[in-house]
Amino acid sequence: MDSIIDALVFGCGIYILYHTYIMKRDGVIPKGVMINKDMVIPKDADIAGFILNMFWKGIIVGLSACLSGIIGILSVEVVALQRFATIFSFVFFGVLIVFIVFLKKAQKKFLHIG
Repeated sequence: MDSIIDALVFGCGIYILYHTYIMKRDGVIPKGVMINKDMVIPKDADIAGFILNMFWKGIIVGLSACLSGIIGILSVEVVALQRFATIFSFVFFGVLIVFIVFLKKAQKKFLHIG
């Protein structure tokens, strides 16, 4: 059961990294990670500023999700990694909370949402 959750966390990390890459490459904010699917971006929004502000934060949270998932999956087979996997799960949870706080602030500042 734990490895299924860890695989989902890893998959979410890949999804976040992909959306962050698309955001930087195309100069648009894909709906799903950085903004909700039902949000409407106002005409006066600073999309370039939002992308610049959130790009590396998205990379960090995506990589930490991938790392947490991989360590969790490996800890099922390697007993020595179990304690480290638990610690890193808490670290990832902290990174995720900080990311959400930064995301909400960036949405207000650059996109005038919220």
